[in-house]
Amino acid sequence: QVEPSAFASGAMVNSMLKEMEELFAARFERGDKKKAITHLRVGATQKSHHFSTFRTGMWLGSSIP
Repeated sequence: QVEPSAFASGAMVNSMLKEMEELFAARFERGDKKKAITHLRVGATQKSHHFSTFRTGMWLGSSIP
């Protein structure tokens, strides 16, 4: 069981996120908060390993007599 902590509370994390966005906007995007948010909140790209799994399976399947 995981203990609830103050760090993991939604309010504290949201305030830290907002502060980080404001700092990033001020330092790196010349105060443009919209541009800073688009740089910080880039969606995670997920790679698909279907082809490499298929290729490995074919090689293993063909190597076993």
